[in-house]
Amino acid sequence: MTFSCEQRVSVQEMGENLANFSLDRESILFAISRLPEENAINRVNVEYEIHLLKILSVGWAISYFMEDRSEKTPLMERFWQVLFEFSKNISSVTSASIGKEVDYFRTLKERIDIYVKAISAVPHLTDPASVIGPTFAALCENADNVHVIMAGNRVFHLALEGVKFYLESVFSSNAEPVAS
Repeated sequence: MTFSCEQRVSVQEMGENLANFSLDRESILFAISRLPEENAINRVNVEYEIHLLKILSVGWAISYFMEDRSEKTPLMERFWQVLFEFSKNISSVTSASIGKEVDYFRTLKERIDIYVKAISAVPHLTDPASVIGPTFAALCENADNVHVIMAGNRVFHLALEGVKFYLESVFSSNAEPVAS
């Protein structure tokens, strides 16, 4: 994600930029390209789940890195609003093409619940990736495949690093983000 700090960025723009980053396929394709060509790996399933994981990871990173900032709530609201609109569009297109009702946003909520439950089950967790990767691999039906676990870890870390870099670049500029 490229970003210039030469002008102020509104919280609304930040939410849109981060939502677009969560939907960007570059890190997803990078993680998938690292998977070995094994018949045991369902690449379609991995790509689907990894996209969901990236969106959730960006949302988690925003919440984590903005924990003590007054902009957190409006930023999170805008981020999820953009993703809700995206989800409505993708659900509509997918439902029409396969003839079956699809609710992408509901799927995101279900995945949030699965990841939160997995993380909550580990007391005194210091590295969420130690739970995220295996949970991701289980969702991909490759629970014991180290390559799939690492792909989940990779996307999780890349999302966190991207959000951290973006927020640091916005907040390190001379001025605070402008209200929207």
